[in-house]
Amino acid sequence: MWIALDGSIEEQALRDVLEKQLIPFEGFTDEPPAFENCDTREDFLRSAASAVMLGLPLSMDGVARHLSGQEALPGNVLRKYVCLQLSLLPYLRQNSTVTPLEGCFLLGNDLLVAPLGEDGCIDAQLPPGVWTELATGECISGRMRRIRGLNAMPVLARENSVIAIGVDDRRTDADDADRVTLHWCQPGEQARCVLADGTEYRLRRDGDKFAGESNSDKSWHLIVRQDGNEILVK
Repeated sequence: MWIALDGSIEEQALRDVLEKQLIPFEGFTDEPPAFENCDTREDFLRSAASAVMLGLPLSMDGVARHLSGQEALPGNVLRKYVCLQLSLLPYLRQNSTVTPLEGCFLLGNDLLVAPLGEDGCIDAQLPPGVWTELATGECISGRMRRIRGLNAMPVLARENSVIAIGVDDRRTDADDADRVTLHWCQPGEQARCVLADGTEYRLRRDGDKFAGESNSDKSWHLIVRQDGNEILVK
């Protein structure tokens, strides 16, 4: 997570707040924050969740104001999305483009995030095909209308996509290929995944059997996500 400097709090004091909340922290930046400060804690957390997934900086004042209290919720929410974004770096490093859509945005070509609107309302038009929500396994197509809590912003994968999820969700310099887990969502006959370091995985399906191979000798795992079910293949 990046934080935009604005001088509203001592840097060390803010580091102490984040350390107390066990929130991974990348550093400070002179870039402007992703959004204006929000009056309410809920508005801040909804906006911060989207900004974190986009890799955009948060404001010093907003983080300090909403995380310095005694309540656990703000820290829990922000920690969840920071760790989620870090775990997705094996995918995001190869798929860094952001495409705004109606009520949502694409990260790369295969991962979609539907931000939480006011009171947690979601109204997003999904691109064609079946999309699998990573957290719940729900399969969705067409328009997505939901009301969600602060901890439940939808992150969905395109059908026949392979989403690489890293084993380390606490730092940015982890080895992407080290024990990476590939989530093959609504699989077709074959799929391919390439990490930023050139590690390649080729997956294939033969009826109800799934297999894969890699050009790396590092251990990896394959989970097939199909029709709401998870199948551990490797």
